Amino acid sequence: MPHDRRQFLKSCLIAGGGLLHGDTRARALEPLDQNNPLGSYPDRGWEQVYLDQYKTDGSFTWVCSPNDTHMCRLRAFVRNGVIIRSEQDHDHQRIGDLYGNQATAGWNPRGCAKGLTMQRRVYGPYRLKGPVLRLGWKRWADAGFPSLADSPELRTKFHFDDRGRDSHVRVSWQQAFHYIAGGIEAIARTYSGPEGESRLQRDGYEQRMIDMVEGAGTRTIKIGSNLPVHGLVGKFGIYRFSNMLALLDHHIRGVPPEKARGARDWNEYTWRGDQAPGHPFVHGLQAADMDFNGLRFSRLVIQVGKNLIENKMADSHWLNEVIERGGRIVNIAPEYNAPSTRSDYWIAVRPGLSDTSVLLAVTWILIDEEWYDKDFCRRFTDFPLLVRTDTLMRLRPEDLDANYRPRDIRDGPSYTIQGLTDKQRQKIGDFCVWDTATQQVAFVTRDEVGKKMSVVAALEGTYTVRLSDGSEVEVMPVLEMYRRHLADYDPRTVAEISGAPEHLIHRLADDIWQTTLAGQPVSIHTGEGINHYFHATLHNRASFLPLMLTGQIGRHGAGGYTWAGNYKGALFQASPWSGPGIGSFISEDPFAPVLDPGIRITKKHLRKTNDTEDPSYWAGGERTLTVDLPRGGTRTFTGKTHLPTPTKMFWYNNANFLNQAKWAYNIIVNGLAKVDMIVDQQIEWTGSAEYADVILPVNSWVEFTDYECAVSCSNPFLQIWKGGIAPVHDTIDDAEVFAGVAGELRRRTGDRRFADYYHFVTTKNNTVYIQRVLDNCTTTRGSDGPYDVEKLIAGDYGAAPGTALMLHRTYPRVPFWEQVHDSIPFYTDCGRLSSYCDLPEAIEYGENLVVHREAIEATPYQPNVIVSTSPFIRPVDYGIPANETDAELRQVRNVKLSWNEVKQTVNPLWEQGYRFFCSTPKSRHSTHSSWATVDWHWIFSDNFGDPHRTDRRSPGVAGQQIQMNPSAAKDLGLDEGDYVWVDANSADRPYIGWQDDTGFRHRAFRCLVRLKLNPGLPFDMTILKHTGWIATERTVQAQETRDDGRALSTETGYQASYRYGSHQSITRSWMMPMHQTDTLFHKKTGSMGFTFGFDVDNHAINTAPKETLVRVTRAEPGKLTGITDWVPPDAGFGPSSNTPHNNRYLNGDLIKVQDQT
Repeated sequence: MPHDRRQFLKSCLIAGGGLLHGDTRARALEPLDQNNPLGSYPDRGWEQVYLDQYKTDGSFTWVCSPNDTHMCRLRAFVRNGVIIRSEQDHDHQRIGDLYGNQATAGWNPRGCAKGLTMQRRVYGPYRLKGPVLRLGWKRWADAGFPSLADSPELRTKFHFDDRGRDSHVRVSWQQAFHYIAGGIEAIARTYSGPEGESRLQRDGYEQRMIDMVEGAGTRTIKIGSNLPVHGLVGKFGIYRFSNMLALLDHHIRGVPPEKARGARDWNEYTWRGDQAPGHPFVHGLQAADMDFNGLRFSRLVIQVGKNLIENKMADSHWLNEVIERGGRIVNIAPEYNAPSTRSDYWIAVRPGLSDTSVLLAVTWILIDEEWYDKDFCRRFTDFPLLVRTDTLMRLRPEDLDANYRPRDIRDGPSYTIQGLTDKQRQKIGDFCVWDTATQQVAFVTRDEVGKKMSVVAALEGTYTVRLSDGSEVEVMPVLEMYRRHLADYDPRTVAEISGAPEHLIHRLADDIWQTTLAGQPVSIHTGEGINHYFHATLHNRASFLPLMLTGQIGRHGAGGYTWAGNYKGALFQASPWSGPGIGSFISEDPFAPVLDPGIRITKKHLRKTNDTEDPSYWAGGERTLTVDLPRGGTRTFTGKTHLPTPTKMFWYNNANFLNQAKWAYNIIVNGLAKVDMIVDQQIEWTGSAEYADVILPVNSWVEFTDYECAVSCSNPFLQIWKGGIAPVHDTIDDAEVFAGVAGELRRRTGDRRFADYYHFVTTKNNTVYIQRVLDNCTTTRGSDGPYDVEKLIAGDYGAAPGTALMLHRTYPRVPFWEQVHDSIPFYTDCGRLSSYCDLPEAIEYGENLVVHREAIEATPYQPNVIVSTSPFIRPVDYGIPANETDAELRQVRNVKLSWNEVKQTVNPLWEQGYRFFCSTPKSRHSTHSSWATVDWHWIFSDNFGDPHRTDRRSPGVAGQQIQMNPSAAKDLGLDEGDYVWVDANSADRPYIGWQDDTGFRHRAFRCLVRLKLNPGLPFDMTILKHTGWIATERTVQAQETRDDGRALSTETGYQASYRYGSHQSITRSWMMPMHQTDTLFHKKTGSMGFTFGFDVDNHAINTAPKETLVRVTRAEPGKLTGITDWVPPDAGFGPSSNTPHNNRYLNGDLIKVQDQT
């Protein structure tokens, strides 16, 4: 019977009083005679025990800086020098800039459960507690670093080919510096000159890679940092060390400074697969993202493969504000996920980027209905540019006039603002449109955009033009090409391709247009769910087509954005007027370090001696994408600007580098033996440390002993901080590690410039280096000068110490504001948003116009096939047969088929029983692998987590799980909680040679996880989060032999999240050909200027871990022997349980509201 509120409270009081009655004297409590305890509260005072527990001695602010975009400033409370807790700081309204502008309280609160439990990591059992060397490597070093190429048997003697089972020895910091410096010097010397080249040849590297060494052994040394923008001095600082190694090359080879070469930097954004690789093709920038508070301006938010709820937890409230302000949310995803629950409608699609076709169908509708902004298309996009239908190249003025010379635009923004050079100007040339007023071709430059576009150019029709040689060709505007090309992507056909309901495709197109007509902004958001696929480039390009047609670019709340990691070191941007940006620190001349703290660094103080490559070549087998074609001959698809060098050493900081490497087990088994030295620098003993030769423990964010500076791609905050507690263990700051090794190199060479290069680190004056960068960035230098680091620390910009607003053009930051409002060119060759790509590679691969391609592996149909009958798509197939299963040949095969033909094909792997897509997304309970083994986070991430470890098969207090549709599991005879093997193509996974390997690794590296049923997944889709710490040889041996069954290495203390294998057991390295061109024209990453081909984290191989099909088979029943009641599947809770209690919840019957009238 329903009770009213008064009766309910009275009954609770009686029950509560009865429970307390037995021990009121012990608790010093007495039952209260109070009808309504909410009406008044007796002044009893707080219990002193609670007060004592909550009491602190003080607090300090720090920045939580894992691999996400938020960079939340938290406040830690300390007692007796120990952090008791951290809380969100609620201080954003006090953050200002040089001009008196302020942020608002709308940012509050920022921070999630990970940051609030950072102390669990700082004081946790998996911290690195001091420098460590691998024993076999130390013995090799003590033997004088003999050449491993000269004596390959030494790789076995010193366990280079079996690092995962070697022992370790603790050393002092000075010993660590000694060994690292010795190793660097030995490797640089071993692989320098003609003798070094011979050694590299004997090790079997491609000659084109050896040629890139250029005789300098330092170029076989690879240096990297994950998210360097998270620490200007400590994380970016490793690239300064890389630049410094030119000084070592100078001593080893005796070359002058101008010929000395530093190490090679490894990029990180594309290596993680996080870049949206199609963005540079569309607008010329590395990526586009807004400040998160700009999200609430949107009136139609479309999430495509992006989970802004779970993966942007600290700022997801901005998405809620869209709803509060009357906006609509659409989610496009294969599964019914967290964003779907907050969406006006969910468009379900087949996994594997079938939603590219959905975006093309929306584009088809917009064009067919003429729902597009003709003026915007003419002024800001390439839709009016003419293309030759014979060659598929854009029509150029010199095609019509052999004597044509590009117009002089040296006084325009391309030169004066964007840094275009004369050589680049000659190469990109000018373009052609059809003038509707004169009915003839008109020539336009890249500067003629926006208000400067005076020609009313045609957007439709075909035209015949006479070339300079007298011949005639047909030309048409790009938009006309799309009008015809998209015939393959009508909504009915796309509903078949993608599984998306046809009526929802129409609804989405209508919503975009109606929102546009109302003058309201539309935004499309993508992320790892898209970027982790092989054909993400096409999807990214497709996502911009509706926005380009409707003019939804360059305004608050509008645009196409990608969210995946805080990649944006380019926020410390260089320009001719501001100075050299981050280069002020990382590219300072090592031959003449500037020791005067008051000098402003300029170009004359710089000497860049290092360059960058993508680690994907190393991870893919230390090779380029070179294949033997069936018709004869060998073809290299890797452009010269992308070529790597052989890897003989790598040093990485701020990353669980090997753990998160795609195809990690192939690297471990088949790749690491030829690497002479691996240095792992981080705060915990992770899977990466298990295979390192030198393991260096550094201070966490709360322990920094000197100042650090960081910024973010998703908010406008410039932040400086240092730790508030003493280091818990024998750890030092990142930059002190580099300084220590530099000091040892000084001792070895007698050259004090090594030590001088880190003078302000060793003297605890990091702020000098920070100020030098602030002096010289477009985002930190105003019209009256830069931010002053001491004032920033004091809180003079606003009132929040250590913070200020970056100096963006708008607040919130809006990408392409200048392009649309100031008529500045976009960063493409034509100066316009580009939908057409006439790079020779794009035409050859069939991607000049945006098409839907089936996945390279994650498809039930023929892999990599182009779904099109368009006459403007003319791919080269190289004679590779349709049934070819070789991964290398599959990557370069270009076959065009109609949808009716494609749906008759079958993926050979599908036929072999690999019939489940497997998505490996991020988890809400960890930041990638950070916090993965923090007990309660681990328990929350696994439906079978148990702090008591009742089931001793669990690797720890929890394990890892794969989610599967209940009907699919039933068909396979699987029950919830079962341990299952998850296998991908056994020809190359977990590693090449696995099938024939009868040794321990065959068992150890095969993925074993629990099964979790999820009715929100389509039948053929599974999810395995990419968060865990991988199983290694030591952890597998431990869980097989320890009495408690934990996957905890006895020798190293490393805790694996898996019993066997990991999420990396099913991934491999893919090398997308379109990511390796030498011809793509785009903006440089870190400075105002342009380049062709490769650039760091901009145009490079984007890894694709979601490109996999798996087979799932039972390994062990979930229920323990002798257990009759298996609680997890039988409890009656969970979304798939059809129980009376669940039905009452869904019907809203658990709460009764008494009528008060």
